[in-house]
Amino acid sequence: MENLKIAMRQVGAVLLHSTLVGMVFSHTVYAEDNWKLSLKNAYIDRDFDPEAVKDQGSWSQGVSLFYTSDYQKTPFDQLEIGLDASAQYATRLSSDKHVADSILPFDAQSKSQADDFKKYGGTLKFKYQDNVLRAGELWLDTPLTSVDGSRQLLSSYMGVNFNSKVNDQLGIEVGHVSRVSPRNEEDFVKFSYTQQGVKHKSDGLNYLDVRYKFNDALKGEYYFGNLSDLFNLHYVGLDHTFKLADELALNSKIKYFNAQDTGKAVHIDTQNIGVLETVKYKNHSLGVGFQQIIGDAYPLLDGFLPEPYFINWNVTGFAKQEEKSYHLVYAYNFKDHIPGLNTIAKYSYGDDIKMVDGRKNQETELGLIVSYNLQQEKLKGLGVQYMYVKYDVDHGNDFQENRVFLTYNKKF
Repeated sequence: MENLKIAMRQVGAVLLHSTLVGMVFSHTVYAEDNWKLSLKNAYIDRDFDPEAVKDQGSWSQGVSLFYTSDYQKTPFDQLEIGLDASAQYATRLSSDKHVADSILPFDAQSKSQADDFKKYGGTLKFKYQDNVLRAGELWLDTPLTSVDGSRQLLSSYMGVNFNSKVNDQLGIEVGHVSRVSPRNEEDFVKFSYTQQGVKHKSDGLNYLDVRYKFNDALKGEYYFGNLSDLFNLHYVGLDHTFKLADELALNSKIKYFNAQDTGKAVHIDTQNIGVLETVKYKNHSLGVGFQQIIGDAYPLLDGFLPEPYFINWNVTGFAKQEEKSYHLVYAYNFKDHIPGLNTIAKYSYGDDIKMVDGRKNQETELGLIVSYNLQQEKLKGLGVQYMYVKYDVDHGNDFQENRVFLTYNKKF
């Protein structure tokens, strides 16, 4: 707890040296002034079938405080200012497995998991009409930079970005991201990509994200990201919803990624195209998807940064060289029977994977998720989630994974 107190004092020092008052947190929406307290008890265990491979996982308790201000007026007409801050802390409750689990920081030399770790940051923001400039810690939702809440503490980014709501249809975001704080590290570090055992670092990400609403049914997005010294990424996505009846709708997603190296340090030439068709009827949702990697394996950045923009993003990625993958997902919301209870089942199959030695490979993954948010007034904010994953691969390591999260969120 001493580390948490130190982190809180450091965040407090930022606030005391500022003339701004009030902060609030949200990943993508900055609204009225409030605090958010989050508690997360996370048990994660990955059991590999080969006895020679050490099992991974840990049991940890996290406590996080997010504070985001409402905007305050300034002497300049229509220019408003605000300040956000965050402090995250987690402590390991389980014994040290002496193996990197992608959840807790790991010392490769001593082969030990950290007893605890912390994250903290602050963001200065300016608003003029429907335009917002932010500098400092960023919580981003783009193809290369998303917030990962799948383990314990949240990942975040350091940089500057500008959001403009041009009109009700068009939104534009541009930015420069200099550092990332991955889910299992304390500090903000440079982006990096490891190829053939060699880690290559980048001085930062420059990006443009354009989102356009053609009508109530059709939305589009174009994204361009330049990771200096590594690669350029182009992304185009379309999302269409066709209402078939009062409680029946068909949602279609088409996504295309194109990553090319900048010719300096790494070799990357890959495309990813995916289609997902989802039928929603009352509380039921059934989706069928296809995704193909064309060329090299898709460049997943170091730090376990996820790509949830993918049509088929799983625990194991399904983004290997020349891989074709198919998946079926079914979800049911029990709101008419047990309010707060949701279930998801997903099965994925990937084949035509090209391995380094020239062999072909194939993989399957089954994922089951059950989540329940308590509805009783005195227990509001308390939730539990269980996730089971079974992964099988022809050439590689099969495993089974269990995750249990007990969470509590309180805004005040």
